[in-house]
Amino acid sequence: MTGNVTSKLRRAMWAVFFGGLLAFAGLWTAAPVAAQVLDHIEIVETPTAAEIHIVFNARALYLRHTPSQQGDLIRLFLDFPDLDRSVRFARELVASPPSDLIPKFTVTFPDQGTNGLSIRFAKPVRFRVSQRDIRSSSRIVISVKRDQPALPQEVEAPPATPSDAMGPKQSFEVPPFSPGMNVETYADDLMKLGRKALNVGESEKASQIFNALLNLQPNKQSQAAQEWVGVARQRSREYEKATAEYELYLKLYPEGEDAVRVRQRLASLQEVINQRAQAKKARPARKIDEMRVYGSAYTYYYGGYSQTTTTDKVANTTTNRNSQDQSLLQSAFDVTGRYRKDEYDNKLVVRGTQSYDLLATSDTRRNVSRLRALYFEHSSQDSYFVRVGRQPGNTGGVLDFRFDGAWVRYVAVPQFLNVNLLAGQPRQFSLTSNFVPDDPRNFRADLKRYFYGVNVDIGPIGQAWNGNLYYFNQMNNGVVDRRAVGTELRYAADGKNAFGLLDYDVSYNVLNIAMLNGTWVTEGTTYTLLVDHRKTPNLQTTNALFADPINTPIETINKTNESLLREQAKSVSATSDLFLAGVLHSVTTDWQLGGDVRLNRISGTGKANCFVILPGTSTLFLNPNATTDAACSLSAQPGTGNIWTYTAQVIGTKFPFESTTFVANASYITSPAYRGQSLTLNSLARLSPQLQFDTFVLLYHQTTSFDEKLYRVTPTVRIDYRFFDNWTFEGTGAYEKTLTDSSTQKDSTTRQFYYFGLRWDFS
Repeated sequence: MTGNVTSKLRRAMWAVFFGGLLAFAGLWTAAPVAAQVLDHIEIVETPTAAEIHIVFNARALYLRHTPSQQGDLIRLFLDFPDLDRSVRFARELVASPPSDLIPKFTVTFPDQGTNGLSIRFAKPVRFRVSQRDIRSSSRIVISVKRDQPALPQEVEAPPATPSDAMGPKQSFEVPPFSPGMNVETYADDLMKLGRKALNVGESEKASQIFNALLNLQPNKQSQAAQEWVGVARQRSREYEKATAEYELYLKLYPEGEDAVRVRQRLASLQEVINQRAQAKKARPARKIDEMRVYGSAYTYYYGGYSQTTTTDKVANTTTNRNSQDQSLLQSAFDVTGRYRKDEYDNKLVVRGTQSYDLLATSDTRRNVSRLRALYFEHSSQDSYFVRVGRQPGNTGGVLDFRFDGAWVRYVAVPQFLNVNLLAGQPRQFSLTSNFVPDDPRNFRADLKRYFYGVNVDIGPIGQAWNGNLYYFNQMNNGVVDRRAVGTELRYAADGKNAFGLLDYDVSYNVLNIAMLNGTWVTEGTTYTLLVDHRKTPNLQTTNALFADPINTPIETINKTNESLLREQAKSVSATSDLFLAGVLHSVTTDWQLGGDVRLNRISGTGKANCFVILPGTSTLFLNPNATTDAACSLSAQPGTGNIWTYTAQVIGTKFPFESTTFVANASYITSPAYRGQSLTLNSLARLSPQLQFDTFVLLYHQTTSFDEKLYRVTPTVRIDYRFFDNWTFEGTGAYEKTLTDSSTQKDSTTRQFYYFGLRWDFS
C-alpha cells in the first residue's frame, strides 16, 4: 500500500510539474479561441446504473444522439443558443475518472462538424441519454446500465409461447383502445403482443402490456394475463413483484392445473428470495482503503491567417489585406486526489488554464491565468456531504458558473430526502469592457456580492420521479441582487426522460426561468421536445451597471439607489423564448433519419442612461444631459422577431467503410433580418483503436433583408492518435472561402486556420 501511495504521489508531483511547464510555455506564446465550454465530467453511482454527468459552462440544448441505446461510440448533437456560432470552440478532451462501474471512456468536444460531442468507450455499453440543469449552464447525463449480478439460483420460467407467435421485430407500445372496439379482440391482440415481447427479451414491455390487459373489463384472457404478468416480472428479476402477482393469481383462481403450476413457481421464487436475503445478511461490510491521483494536462497551439479582397462598386477600387488572425497557446490541467476509507470519501480537485496571446494589444487579453476549481469535499455514505472552495455553480438556485463558498448536504432519509445549504460569492461577473471569463482580475474586491440558499432533494418516488425545491437570496452591498424560489422536477422510466425547471424572483415578482425538456426513446425512434422561457441575462440588480460599469463605483450601490437600479435592471434584461421539437428514426440497422423545428425569439430592451453621483454623497442619479449614444449609456435595442430553423439529418454507420460514421445536416433559417441555408457533411473514420480520422465540409448561403448575399465553404480535416495508452496527439487543418456581395461592395476572404496539441491522461 505504501509503495502504491508513493507512486501516486510521484505522479501527482509530475502532473503539477508538467502543468507548470505548460503555464511557463504559455508565457512565451498564446489565449483560447473562445471561452471554455466544457467544464468537467463526473461519475455518479445509482442502484441500477452509473451516470456520466457532462457539465457545460453554457446552455447546451440536447437535440439527438446516435446510436439509440447500445454501442462503444456515442455521438451527441447539441446546440448552444447563447453563444456566437461564428466563433470556433476550443478543442477539449476529457478522460474518464477511475471507476469500477463502467468501462474507460474519453469525451471529445466539439465533435467534428457539429457543436456536439462524442464519447468513446473501451467496449460497448447499454445507455440512456437525458438532460438536466438547464439554467445558465447545462448537464447532459449518460446513464450506463450496470450488469446485474447472478443470483444463487435461477428460476425456470415456463415456455413463453408457441413458435408460431414469433414474428419480425416490431414496436411493443400498447396500442390505444378506441370506442366501439371489441374488448375480446383487443385483449387477444394484447396477449399475443405481450408474449412476443417476452420471446425477444422485452420483459419490461411485456409487463406493461399484460397490465394494460388486466385493466380491461374481465375477459377470456384475464386469467392467463394474471399469470403472464408474474412471468414477465420474474424474467425481469423483480422477484418480490412476481411473488405478489402469483399470490394474486392464486387468490382469484385457486383451483385447477394452472394453479398447481403457479404454486410450484411461487415456492421456487420464495426460495430464491430467502437465499438472496441470507447472502446479503451474511456478506460482511465492504472494506475500502484506497488512494488515487488522476487527471490530465494538455497544451494546444492555434494559428490562423486570412487574405481579403474588397471591391468598392461605387468608386471602382480594389483593396487587398493580409492578416494573421490568431497565434496562441492554451494549456490546462485537471487533477483530482481521492482517498476512500470504508464509508468515507475525500476529494481534492484543482482545475486551471493558462493562455498567452501574441496578437493581443492589452495586458488584460495577453496573459490570462484561470483557476477554474479548487475545492475539497468530504462525505459519508448515506449520511452527509461537505464541499468547500471554488466549485461549479448551477445548483440549488445558483445561476453563476462557479462560486467560492461551501455546500453542505445532510441525508435526512437515505435514498429519499436530502437537505442542502449553500453560501458563497459568485465568480463569474465582470465589470470591465475587456471581460475575459474567469480572469481573476475580473473578480473585484469591492464587489461585495454574496449569496445563501437552502434546497431539498426529494426522491426517487415510485422509481421514476425526483425533484428539488429551493430558496435563494443574493445580496450586493445590502441591496437585494436576486431573491428567488424554484423547483426542479425529473422523470425517467421506460425510455422517457423529462426535466422541468421553474425559477421565480420574489423580489422582482418576475418569472426568471420556466422550461421543460424531454426525450422519449421507443423502438427505433427518439423524440425530443424543449420549451424554454427565461430572462436573458438572468434578472438581477447588478444588470443595471451594464451601461457604465467602469465609471460607476460599485460601493455606491446602496439602499438609497436601489429603486433606480432595479428599474434600470429590468429595462436592460430581455426575455428569450425557445421551442424545439425533433425526431430521429432508425430506417435500417445502419441508417437513421431525423430532424427538428426550432423557434427562437428575444424581446427588445429599453435604453440605459448614464449614472452620476450627487457631490458629497453616494446617491446615484440618471444624467439628464447624457444622450443615448454617450459612452456610458445603452440605446434601446429592438427584438429579433421570430427566427425559425428547420433541420434535416441523416446518420449512417458503416458507410462508406465498416468503422465509419457519416452525418449529413441540411438547415433552412428564416427571420425578419435574413434567410439562410446550410449543408454539412461529416465522415468520422476509426481506423484503429488508437487512430481516428475526420473530414468535414460546410456549405452556407445567406441573404439579408437588404439583399446582401453571403456564400461560404469550409472543408476541414482532423486526426487524433492515442499512444502509450494515455497520451493523445491531435491536429486539425481547415480552409474557408467567404464571398459577400451587396449593391455597393464585394468582399472575397480566404482563411486558413489550424491547431495541434498533446494531451496526457494519468490515473
